[in-house]
Amino acid sequence: MESINRNRPNDAIQQQRGLSTLIAKAQESIASGKSFNRPSEAPSSWLEVSSLGRKAAIEDSWLINIGRARIKAQQAESTMDTIASGVTRAKELVILANNETLSTADRDVIAIELESLRDQFNQLSQAEDSYSGKLFHAGDPIQMRIDTNVLVTPSPNLQSLAQSIDIGGGATSDLDTIMNDMITAVRTGTAADRSQQLERTESLVSHFATLVAGQGLMVNRLDEQEDRLLQSQLTSTERRSTLENTDIAEAVTRFQSLLVNLEAAQRLYANSSSTSLIQLIG
Repeated sequence: MESINRNRPNDAIQQQRGLSTLIAKAQESIASGKSFNRPSEAPSSWLEVSSLGRKAAIEDSWLINIGRARIKAQQAESTMDTIASGVTRAKELVILANNETLSTADRDVIAIELESLRDQFNQLSQAEDSYSGKLFHAGDPIQMRIDTNVLVTPSPNLQSLAQSIDIGGGATSDLDTIMNDMITAVRTGTAADRSQQLERTESLVSHFATLVAGQGLMVNRLDEQEDRLLQSQLTSTERRSTLENTDIAEAVTRFQSLLVNLEAAQRLYANSSSTSLIQLIG
């Protein structure tokens, strides 16, 4: 007599195949530690993982820029701080030179030290950065991108540093000219000339104090942006791990449940296969 299975739907067989496929996927997931291995297995998760990957690549490039910008910014900060200390020393020397009891020889010694400071300032203004470029670029300031709409200038340009210094009365001058005038006033100038140069030293001290303070803020800004990006990457990594990595305990529980369901389906199918048509309709 023919089995009832010849005429019954293939639902039971398809159910067993489906369960076997799910079991195989569960085994693969447990073995690989990945919740999915092909985009088709979890399209939405795969899209999100891809998006997180692109985001991480962009943030990596910003972090590289921050690293390079920080090196340049810190070097500029140190250099400007050295100039600021030199300017303070120049002010002390001009104050000393204003003592009318000094001899011409004494003032000449002061002028020689001022010349040394001037040469040092010129050398520092033309210093190279760690990447063999000018630390203080002549022309438009060099900017670096550290976020989608964020550009920073790691160091001021040469004009801001040493070529447009406010000397009062709406006038500006460059550092080299100011130092040369200072040296001349100390060496051969009158008391009035030296008094005027003392006012210039005040302008220099104020100018470089402002630059050093601003550069310190730039370094802090780079540090804060780096921290923000690193936190963003940590969050993205955790989210990606949640999407990609298998929850082993959950996967094992699901695997065991699928095995139980498959065994039950197989028993039911076996019982149905052994039942004759007469038994079913009798």
